[in-house]
Amino acid sequence: MTSADPGAGFSLNYELQPDDLQDSIAARPQRKRQRTRLIFATVGWALIDAAFTAVTVALDLPSVVKNAEGAPSWMYVVDAAIWFFVACGAVTAWRMSPKRLSRRVWHSNSQLHGRHHDEVGPGGITWIAPDGTQMSTPWANIDYIRETENNLNLIDHHGATRSTLPKRGLPGPDLIPALREFLNHSVNGQPPTATPDSAADESKPLG
Repeated sequence: MTSADPGAGFSLNYELQPDDLQDSIAARPQRKRQRTRLIFATVGWALIDAAFTAVTVALDLPSVVKNAEGAPSWMYVVDAAIWFFVACGAVTAWRMSPKRLSRRVWHSNSQLHGRHHDEVGPGGITWIAPDGTQMSTPWANIDYIRETENNLNLIDHHGATRSTLPKRGLPGPDLIPALREFLNHSVNGQPPTATPDSAADESKPLG
């Protein structure tokens, strides 16, 4: 692995791993907010339906509700419908988990397997896949950087992760601060004011 003069740019070489994809997916704030809202909504409806189910059952127990004639049939229909939507919400939240999505992408895209090469320069970033395919993105298309313990994630103006730069791709960890500084100057024109998060699943913007 080699790296250019930090003043001119950097070269990163690494084997892509499923954890890199998970980190990239988790760095998308919009997706994270959507999943969080879905989980809260699912839990809320589950609690409401649990109470509704308890009332329905109580109406069918004369020992609990005296002179009860039993719960009307529509209550059972409502119960079943809400539990159905709660189950759908739980399954959707599970499918949206970064770990599951990353594993699915990893197994369905064999072209991701192998050694990757990234060139970070004054004009932008060029990614070179194991099969030699190249893709370049200018700095103008990057909105900000989100750094985690192991990676630097480049987020575009739509909140999507354009790429993940694994820190292990550098020749040595001593170049990480220089790369962080270079990215912040390239994207924001400002020095970094944040440090990597302690957990791999958590991230926060730099600058």
